[in-house]
Amino acid sequence: MPLQKLQFRPGIVRDLSGYTNEGGWRDSNLIRFRLGFPQSIGGWIKYAPHNPFLGTCRSLLNWVTLDSSNLLGMGTNLKFYIEEGGVNYDITPIRDTVTLNNPFTATNDSSVIAVYDYDHGCVDGDFVTFRLPVGDLVKMG
Repeated sequence: MPLQKLQFRPGIVRDLSGYTNEGGWRDSNLIRFRLGFPQSIGGWIKYAPHNPFLGTCRSLLNWVTLDSSNLLGMGTNLKFYIEEGGVNYDITPIRDTVTLNNPFTATNDSSVIAVYDYDHGCVDGDFVTFRLPVGDLVKMG
């Protein structure tokens, strides 16, 4: 049986059936066409910024600012971050800010520190951040 030259058309055509698209490609995975021939993309690099983010990433949005800063917005099921230069900045909006007077309590025989704010409105899974004014000390117990 003599050799026969096969001519394949470049590109992926999903509009036609496999039989109708004779001499063409209908399905692919991780390939590109160069000079009319399919070739492997060449691999992927896992993106790992310097500080990981909390939660499972659900959305990404990339943009470039007017001063040429390359930013990536990352929305997770827990927080929202802006990544710039491999560093994630948590920009999740703060729902409420309150000033409490001595809300911490502790006992000598326990490793638990309790915080009391009876009108907080939080539910399980909410994030709470404590900030002490510079130079202030908290008296425990």
